[in-house]
This record gives sequence, structure tokens and C-alpha cells, in this order.
Amino acid sequence: MEYNELVLSGDNVIRTLFFTDVHVTGRNPRSRKDNFLETVIDKLSQVADIAKQKNCDFVLFGGDLFDSPSISDNVSGKCAKVLRKFERLIGIAGNHDLFGNNIDNIKSTRLGLFEKAGLIDLLYKGEKLIVKKNDLKLQITGTPSHFGIDGEDFEDDYIVKDVDKGVDKAIHMVHGMLMEKSINPHINVVTFSDILETKADLTLSGHYHKGFNPVCINGKYFANPGSLSRVSADISELKRKVGVLYIEVSKSDIYLEFIPLRQQDGYEVLDRSLIEKGKLKEIKMQEFLREIKSTSDIESADIENIVKKIASNENLSKEVVDYALDKLSKAHENILEE
Repeated sequence: MEYNELVLSGDNVIRTLFFTDVHVTGRNPRSRKDNFLETVIDKLSQVADIAKQKNCDFVLFGGDLFDSPSISDNVSGKCAKVLRKFERLIGIAGNHDLFGNNIDNIKSTRLGLFEKAGLIDLLYKGEKLIVKKNDLKLQITGTPSHFGIDGEDFEDDYIVKDVDKGVDKAIHMVHGMLMEKSINPHINVVTFSDILETKADLTLSGHYHKGFNPVCINGKYFANPGSLSRVSADISELKRKVGVLYIEVSKSDIYLEFIPLRQQDGYEVLDRSLIEKGKLKEIKMQEFLREIKSTSDIESADIENIVKKIASNENLSKEVVDYALDKLSKAHENILEE
């Protein structure tokens, strides 16, 4: 981020929205009956309209704006046109925004291009944005997706350990699998209880598309409004309401409200015919291939685990491991560009 302080005028309340996981793409997911691109662009436009209606000072974004780091010019142009409607958009990168889930290559991605064009201000790990509004002081931090974000060293990504002097409230955004509890032994998950020592008053997460209602534990809030798009025809997605999280921050309190967007019923836009015909395995394979093509956590985690296992067996240093991962992600980037 090119700036570390934002000074606002007005009353003593900072207002913002948080949304995540848009997955803009020109390709229709197999589960969708409608024109997916038109639908997600409309959702983005609605978010911008709500921000104006609520007099938001800025809007926060939790990652995965795109479904791939190399979206076409046509699709990128349509997305850029909508993002111009936002007064100020502050966000982090998701795994689908990056080549090989490597944040070091952000400049080569469409999201990186949008950052250069001033359409979005990206927060990187270790950066702090201090927002001042009269005598109210808010600290905002963020951790974009990267190799092993939900692995052994998750504390460094999720737990805010330092808050500037005089800060009244702190918000932290992270693109990772933050949940109340683990749902699958094969998926790395970070739970609320794992990060209760954080100094962030509100932790906002993306990546987990179903999302969860805001939870308050020992005065600490955790929230994920869910993906702005529905790309699978699971029953839970058919019933889920797509929306954004409205946030009001004052010196003494944080107010959270889920605002649903204008949307069609899940049964009207999501196709379950293949599932009902018993072709679930085929669908899951298609979803898996989509994830691989979009440099998902599955692909990145496999690369990382293989490299780390070799490094462990050969007793290689962390510098060597990081170098290897960087080269692999750049190689993947070159493949996608061919």
C-alpha cells in the first residue's frame, strides 16, 4: 500500500462494508444456468451502491476478486468499470488472484494491474493502515493468501500482536480457512479459539465460501459474509443468501450487520441435474480441475509439501526452500501465459 494513514472528516463513527470471493471469470461454472459474468458484475455494482447508501468511508475486500490471475482483457475491462464506482476499495489478494499462490508475483497478475491503476489499494503482510476520524483511531491490517497460510505457522498470519499507540479499534483481514471448528481432517483449518490472543477487535476472513455469522468471543469478533458468487450446486449454496457485511466502528463498540444483495433464488440459477443423475464424481472432478487451473490451495499446497519434504530429507535451509517455491510459481506463471 502506498499510504499508511487515512484521515477522514465527519462524525465519530467509521462506516465500511466487507465482501469477499467474487471469482470474476468469463467462463460459466458447470453449475450455473445464467450468465455468470453478468451476475457477478451486477453483485459488485450492488456493493458499490450499498456503500454509497450507507455513507461508507471506504470498502474492505477479502480476496479472490478474480477466478484466475490471468483473466482476459474483456472480462477485466468489465470488472474495472464497476470498481470505478467505489470511492475507496482496500483489500488483500486471494489464492485465485495469484500465480501458484505466491504473493511475490502479484505485479504480474490482473489484481496487481488493478492496484497499479488505482482501482484497489492492497494491504500486504506486515503493513498497517491507520484511519483517523476526529478523535477515533482505527488500525487495519491484512494477510493475503500465500503458501501454507493455514499451516503450522498460522499464528503469524492470523494473530495481530502489535497495535499502535492510541488506536481505539483494530480490524484484521485474512484470506484463509478460519472457522468455528474443523470440518474435514484433510483440510487445514484455523479456529476462533486458536487465535483468541489476537489484538484485533474484528477478524474478517474470506476463502471459505459458505461463510459464517459474526461470532463474539471474549470481546473479539470473527466474521465471514461468504462468497459473493455461488459456483457449486450444493444444497447449502442453493439456500445461501449472498451479501455483504456492514460495519460501524466507534470508540466503544463495533456494530455488524449482514446485508443480502438482490439475487435470484438458488434453484433458479444453480443446476443440480448432474448431481441428481448420480454424476457427482464427474462434477467433483470438474471442480478439482477448475481449482488446479486457477492455482488453488490444492495445487499450491501439493507443491509446497513436496518441496518441504525434500528439503527436510536433505536438511536444506529455509532460504533454499523459499527460492525453490518462488521458481516453481514463476514457472507456473509462464505456463499459463503461453
